Amino acid sequence: MSNQAFEKWALGYSGCDGGDIGSQNSPSVWVCGIEWGGGHDREDLLGELASDMTAPPKGYKDIEENRINIYNRQALKLLSAINGGQVGNFRVFGETVQPFVQGSSGYFKTNIYPMSFKDTNMARWLSDFSEITGFESKSDYIQWCKQNRFPQMRSWVSTFRPKLIICFGKTYKADFISAFADSETNFNIEVIDEREISWGFNQIGTLVVILPFMVNSNGLNKNVTIQKVGERIAELLQGTK
Repeated sequence: MSNQAFEKWALGYSGCDGGDIGSQNSPSVWVCGIEWGGGHDREDLLGELASDMTAPPKGYKDIEENRINIYNRQALKLLSAINGGQVGNFRVFGETVQPFVQGSSGYFKTNIYPMSFKDTNMARWLSDFSEITGFESKSDYIQWCKQNRFPQMRSWVSTFRPKLIICFGKTYKADFISAFADSETNFNIEVIDEREISWGFNQIGTLVVILPFMVNSNGLNKNVTIQKVGERIAELLQGTK
């Protein structure tokens, strides 16, 4: 059984780096990962649970904070290509558009799971986490999120109407679909430079794209492939199927 403080936090905008979540009149692009990296310890998690997550976070303080890790830099490359630019110009794109930065518009960054772990290994569960969250294992925590957080995330989609949600981590495809679409959404599979992408339009017309992770050897890591994938996503947004 979950702890009430954890439940309130996990059903809010926890796990989000933020930015502009958008609206029906001004839809934004969401970038979604699996969970924060690095890993919480006891004090980190208690600090997070004390945070007010009832509103979407405003984002990074500046573009330098945005570019501090490779995941964000790779995401900027893809967004640059989707925006009609070149992967090689991602720094210029970042400086000009400033995705996920406070005060900028058009881009929002989140994760489907709210806690931070060094990696997605189920063994990355500390006894302190059980005390704080009320879950005996990471598996129990994951199952709770699927049953409770994912419907909440679908409500975010219905409220804010993003035009595009880019999801990273193809082994979590079912999770992303549950969080942002439904069982009725038809997902297409394409292969670009030996990298599989899945895409579909959910019930409100949001394009949901599920891509390989961008920072591992078997992932979406080559600039030439990122460029092609970005251009394909741009085509899909324009209605070219």
